[in-house]
Parts: sequence; structure tokens; C-alpha cells
Amino acid sequence: MIEEYNTVIKNPRKVITRFASCYPNIYRVAMSSMGYHIIYDYLNAREDIYCERVIYPQTKSIETRSDLSDFDIVSFTLQFEQDFFNMIDMLKRSNIPLESKNRKGSDPLVIAGGPCASSNPLPISKFIDLFIIGDAEVILDQVIDVRSDTNNPREDIYDFLDIPGVYRPGEPVKMQQVKSMKDAWRPIYQIVTKTDDKKFEPAFGSDAFLLEVSRGCTRGCRFCMSGCMYRPRREVPLNTLIETAIKTRQVTGHNKVALLGEAVSDYSKIEELCWELTQEGFQIATPSLRVESISDELLEILKSSGLKTITIAPETIEKQRWKLNKPMTDSQVLNTIDRAISLKLKVKMYLLLGTPGETTEDVMNLINFIRNITSKGVRYNTLTTSVNPLIPKPHTPLQYMNFDYDDLHQKFKKYSPRLKYRHKQENLKKATIQYVLTNSGAELNNLLKIGNKIAFKDWYKLAGQLNKIKQKENYTLPWHEIDVGIKNSFLKKEYEKVNNSEITPWCESDGCYNCGSCN
Repeated sequence: MIEEYNTVIKNPRKVITRFASCYPNIYRVAMSSMGYHIIYDYLNAREDIYCERVIYPQTKSIETRSDLSDFDIVSFTLQFEQDFFNMIDMLKRSNIPLESKNRKGSDPLVIAGGPCASSNPLPISKFIDLFIIGDAEVILDQVIDVRSDTNNPREDIYDFLDIPGVYRPGEPVKMQQVKSMKDAWRPIYQIVTKTDDKKFEPAFGSDAFLLEVSRGCTRGCRFCMSGCMYRPRREVPLNTLIETAIKTRQVTGHNKVALLGEAVSDYSKIEELCWELTQEGFQIATPSLRVESISDELLEILKSSGLKTITIAPETIEKQRWKLNKPMTDSQVLNTIDRAISLKLKVKMYLLLGTPGETTEDVMNLINFIRNITSKGVRYNTLTTSVNPLIPKPHTPLQYMNFDYDDLHQKFKKYSPRLKYRHKQENLKKATIQYVLTNSGAELNNLLKIGNKIAFKDWYKLAGQLNKIKQKENYTLPWHEIDVGIKNSFLKKEYEKVNNSEITPWCESDGCYNCGSCN
């Protein structure tokens, strides 16, 4: 049983544009997404629009139980590649033709945005009329205005393509961003979910609201898509964050605030922010924190606010971290863990297998590194690790790298049985599918129409074919029409630095290295 508060109720007959905001994943994931909250709150602030939510596996809106075919615009937020299957399933079960070419003027305009749409939308390009490349606040208003002025969006498709950030294959596009976080939308009236069923509870709990601290990260980790795509880093002013937190508490009744951003602990006034929030009586939750940014003061403030677990991402052993352009030392990682445990905080670590040039010896050294931590008398339930295979992603230096299922399978076989503490690991078959979805072009559309019925052996073959294609001298990136700001020439140079473990310093401390994102 779910109860919701702060939902928006309007008369659909008294608005100009009906907008279905679809999330092709389960409820708890949808309601943990800041982007999904922003779209709902931002669009419903306009009197001429009614934005309603449609969350998988449902194909009717939560607010009015309307079918997808009843809307003027049907929009999908694509946070994860494997949500492609759910998106296609939702379209199949609606009264909307699955492929864009078969839709009539009276059918809804089907659009998609989010990280997976902005990075590489080619594998689903036959199913989507238009892609939104960048921040919703910068693009959606114009899309809705054009839609409201036409009776046949397919005949007037080029009116949409004149909008910066709107994309369909064959028409190059530049990603659009909020330049200053003063202009970013801050959803105050966040939807409150009350439920006794854990499977519906948002990631930070049903007693928390979301607070966006910043967007972008410039640390330059070579495997990180969001760190490359969403540069430069832009911060919300401190006083704005405090004011927003207080207002959101008043309308949600929640006293727990989850700080969000690609680099929360790099926020220039992170200690001051957390201190002021605790003085206002807030509990604080955070995503993964950067080891180099975790001061003793920050840990103590977070502990005093009620935080029980910190999450860090050492990824791999020290030697391999340098290849990833993540120059943190083992001693820094161990010191952070020691400090956290001394405060009776639990620690969760994100790890990767399959980093560039990784050997069996490297995997054993990673195991020994973890054993070294647990040998210090750390209790069984104090330390948790989550180990995942490294998946090359678009718009990163490692986009040129292969994904070797067989090699990873052997490494996971060595890693898992040798550790006797709490650890989770990504399903390697799912990771292979994600690699194909992430790195393919438009040729994948016809296969995706089959949905989840595709045998793994076919995904395995496709991964092998992708690996061979990447080795060709004339290899063209499928997403080459999408300009996210960072130069491909810069990404290639970064990839060349991998084998020599050459570090590119953090531009915020060592100066600009002309990646192109600030231009």
C-alpha cells in the first residue's frame, strides 16, 4: 500500500499540453531520481501544462489513470541502459505505434532524455521521435511551446530541430546545460511516499528528500561518463541550499536530506554546509564521497547528523588507479576507513574489475588489499564492497577500450570465493548486455524490438563484434554527432596516457588543460 503527498492535481481539459513523464524502471528507482522530480515540479509550475507520472510496469498515469495515447507528449527519462527494454515494453502495451515512422499526426510526440539519451541514443532511435540532449530546464519549455502550436508534430519536425539540444540522427547537436546553478530548478514540493513495503521505498528511505548540491565533476576519472559529460562543475550557493532545505522540510515533513551531485564532497564549502544543516536539525545522507575530500571535520559532522555509513570508491589497487586518472594512494584509502571506523561508521566501497591492463596478479593484490583491512579486527558487518566489471562508456577516454567477458569471468572466479565478508557483485551477463547497449549504433534497433527474449549467446557475439570494430583504423564512434563539450582529441590523448599511468591533474587546483568543456 502506497500513500503519496504533494502530487499535483489539475483538470486535464483545462490545460493546453498534457505531458506524460515516464520512468521505465520500478517506483523506488523513479522516486530516487532528482531529474524525475525536477521535470514533474518544473513543468507543473506552468499553468498551461499538466505533467503526470507513468512508472513501469504501469502504462497509465498515477494522477488520472490516463493511457499514454491520451497525452500530447510522452517523455522517457533514461537513467540506465537496460531501461531500454522496459521503455519498449511500455510503448508496445500502449496504443502508440512502436516505431516513429508508423506514428500519425494524432499520436503523441515521443521524446527521451536523461544520461543514456544524451550519451548514445542510437540503439533506440527508431522508437523515439526526438531526443533531449542536456538539462531539462534549458530545453523542455521550447519543445512544449512548439508542440502546442502544431496539430501535426511529425510534419513540423524541423521546428523542433531548430531548438538547441533537440536531436534526431542525422542532425548534429550540442548538449545544453544550465550555466549557473542559480538558474537550476530546485523542486521544493517533492512527492512524499508513505509505505510499509520496502520494494517501494526510495533509495534514501521514505523519510528523506533530495537536495542537489552541484552538477558536474572535473576530477577526470577516465572511466566516468558523468564526470566527462557534465563538465564544468557548477555549485549551488550555500545560502540557497540552506533556504531550499528548510522550505522543502516544511512541505514534505521530512527531516532527512540526501545531498546529491556528481562530486558532493568536492563542494567548496562542504563542511560548512553540513554543519549548518545539522544546526538546523537535519539528518544528512550522502552518495559516494571522494577520499581526498573527506576531512576529519566532515566525518564528525556527518556522524553527529545521524549518518551510519559512508561510501567511498577506491575502485582498484593503487597502480591501476593511476591508469584511471584517480591518483589516491592506498594509505589515503586506509586512513579514511580507519577514521570512519573509529567513529563507529560503517564503510561501503565500490570496486572495479577489468581495468586497463589488469593482470591476475593485480586481482590478487586487490584481494590482499581488502584482506589487509579486515585483518585489523573490523567487524563482519562494518565493511561492504560492491564489485563491478568496468564497462567502457561513451564520451570517456575508455570509449575506445574493449570488454572481454571471458577474461572478466576468470577474474570474478578468483575474486569472489577468496573473500569472507559482505560483498555484492554485478551479474557479468547483464554487464555484457550493458556494454552492447552502451556502445552500439542504430543497427541495434531491430534486435531490441524482440525485447528480453534475446539469448545471451547473441549478446556475447555482439560484444565480440563490437570489440573487433573498435580495433579498425577507420572506426567511427556511433555517437559522433553528439557534442557534449569535451573534445574527442582530448579523450584520445587521455586514452594514450593510460598505459603509462600518466596523470592529468585536477584542473580546479592545477589549471586548465583545454578539454573544451568550458568553451
